[in-house]
Amino acid sequence: MKKLVLPLLVALAACDSSRTTTETADPAQLRATTTPAAPASAVTFRKEIRHSDFRFLVQTTGEGAQQQLSLHTEKKGRTLATTTQQLEGRVSDVVVTNLNQNDFPELLIFVSDAGSGSYGQLLGFEYQNQGRRAVTLPNLGGPAAKGYQGHDTFEVVGQQVLRHFPVYQEEDANCCPSGGTRTIHYQLPKMSLVFKQIAFENSINP
Repeated sequence: MKKLVLPLLVALAACDSSRTTTETADPAQLRATTTPAAPASAVTFRKEIRHSDFRFLVQTTGEGAQQQLSLHTEKKGRTLATTTQQLEGRVSDVVVTNLNQNDFPELLIFVSDAGSGSYGQLLGFEYQNQGRRAVTLPNLGGPAAKGYQGHDTFEVVGQQVLRHFPVYQEEDANCCPSGGTRTIHYQLPKMSLVFKQIAFENSINP
């Protein structure tokens, strides 16, 4: 009889030991291993635009010069695409046009780079039934580029994109351009995806 009692007592002690270890685990230690949720990035720009059957939602998030650009596109209430990309700079405005006079709208995103120059960018996309194609602005060159040091602004007037920037003389500091303002006129030729510079003029600031 004694030989049967001893193994039974050992087995019960082992079970109690295992149960005690589980029940006395430190809750604080368990909490410390939980990864906290990352805070949501602040929205720095958001604009919704409708054009005919299309709906566009443009949004940027992030801090400083590095932004996350999100584009959501719908046609007749159905999603065509949702894309994200890294963006250097900040979006100043977004417009929808049809400058090349075909059946597909262009989404134009005007961006200002970070830094003292705030060099301007134009991101453009033409949206078709099953996707999009990039619309590009030519590099600034020739007489139109003389005295250029950034600080661009863009706008759409009629069937043209206008690009404005101050003109710097050789001795001008970055804060104080003295050469007036230059305006460059761009058109998007019919059935084309590349803007064409057609004219520019200078105006003297009062």
